[in-house]
Amino acid sequence: MGNFNMKKLQNKLIEGTLLLTIAGFATRIIGFIYRIFLSDILGVKLLGIYQLVFPVYGICFTIYGAGIQTAISQLVASNIGSSAQKQKKDLMILKWGLFISAILSGILTCLVRFFAEPIASCLLLEPSCAPYLEILCFLFPFCGTSACINGYFYGRKEAKVPAVTQIIEQLVRVTSVVILCLSLSATGEAGCRFAVIGLICGEAASCFYNCFKLYQAFHIHLKNSPSFLPKKRKTAVSQQDKIVSQLLFLAFTLTTTKLVISILHSVESIFIPAALKKFGCSAQDALSIYGILSGIAMPFILFPSSITNSFSVMILPAIAQAQAEQAEHKIRSYITLSGKYSLFIGYLFTCIFLLFGKEFGILLFHSEDAGIYIYALSWLCPFLYLSTTFTSIINGLGKTQLTFFITVIGLSVKIYFLIFLVPLYGIQAYLAGSLISQITMTLFEVFYLRHYISFSAGSFLLLPCFCLLFLGGLLKKLYLILPVPKTGIFPLLLLSFFCLLICLGYLFVLGRAKCIDRKDFL
Repeated sequence: MGNFNMKKLQNKLIEGTLLLTIAGFATRIIGFIYRIFLSDILGVKLLGIYQLVFPVYGICFTIYGAGIQTAISQLVASNIGSSAQKQKKDLMILKWGLFISAILSGILTCLVRFFAEPIASCLLLEPSCAPYLEILCFLFPFCGTSACINGYFYGRKEAKVPAVTQIIEQLVRVTSVVILCLSLSATGEAGCRFAVIGLICGEAASCFYNCFKLYQAFHIHLKNSPSFLPKKRKTAVSQQDKIVSQLLFLAFTLTTTKLVISILHSVESIFIPAALKKFGCSAQDALSIYGILSGIAMPFILFPSSITNSFSVMILPAIAQAQAEQAEHKIRSYITLSGKYSLFIGYLFTCIFLLFGKEFGILLFHSEDAGIYIYALSWLCPFLYLSTTFTSIINGLGKTQLTFFITVIGLSVKIYFLIFLVPLYGIQAYLAGSLISQITMTLFEVFYLRHYISFSAGSFLLLPCFCLLFLGGLLKKLYLILPVPKTGIFPLLLLSFFCLLICLGYLFVLGRAKCIDRKDFL
């Protein structure tokens, strides 16, 4: 029976990961096409200004959404009981999460709306961000509602609704901006305003879809559960008090942790243009470099992390449930498998970005600088993808203070490089700081989880790296021999074909060497 439940839970985990990965890839592909469109409409300077509003969005989302979403997910996942009892308790958790989120998002909408100018001038150090902040704040209530409902579905390991939500949000956002910009011939500042309006349209559409699916889910459950009767009032009130206290404690702990991290991320984002100005760049050049780095190169590096992000979202409630059941063998299995596949994905994309990063920058974004940054950031991949998964696992084990401590150390390293080294050595110091920061975080996480991991240096490290070294080197030489034009669709298709060959060859070798096994996914 235990093995059956283990397989059932693992299948839901894999199914959810696949759904979220497909949705993640779909949204990121749409997002890349959209970024190419935005860079043409806005130019790199305005793209940098547009990117600067996201630190404010990130801090606000952390307060009204991120911590509450994770708290709902963990509480719903660890809620064990009969179907009717579980459903009632889950609904109560969600109801109170929505209530708290609505109050916080409403307050933050008013604050950002009325204090946009001082926020832009004093916090973002860029007064021209103010009109975009005044528009951006109206998405907070929609975003908070979606976050809570998604947290509920993640906790039940039902990833279909959040996956579809991602696609709806991205499609509506991109479509609305493209229609507005093309129909009104908007460029420059008008185009930037429409880009922010598109964010609101996307969040509103995904929120309405989430609400509809939630209503549908509860309607079906009530229809199929006629015996679902309310408990005595005294028992119901005591249970409600317990749920509210658990939710508030967990949400407060997670929100505080995530808020400090979000503030540090925001400080990092704001300091990049400021540090580059101290290095000697003009204001326009500093914003252009920031726009290329944060709006083009980093999202490109993060593109494959759709897989590890999806897995980390699904594994948190799975770990929480396994811990509630005191099933340590499940925890060991999840951690070892997730660590192994995060590394394999990281190695693969480090190889691809090292070999063809510069070509991707020129062919996709018509920017040599973007290609250089993609090439330089490629070393992040194994550490970044592994850290994403392990952070979620440690949170699932209830050690949120530890992930907070580790993340603060990592971000402090980056901020140190920004304040003291970027003014002396330029953007190269920031790139080096990013790598050192990510390695530091990953080492701390691996050290904490070392007792849960069954590590094999041969299959986890040596074989995949040697395989990629040989395969990548061979295909790169072949690519350089071919007479490839510098522009057009043909070189892009050829480049994609070579990347596909690397992926297929890599999978074939790992499969033959038994580094990957079908049983891991069944």
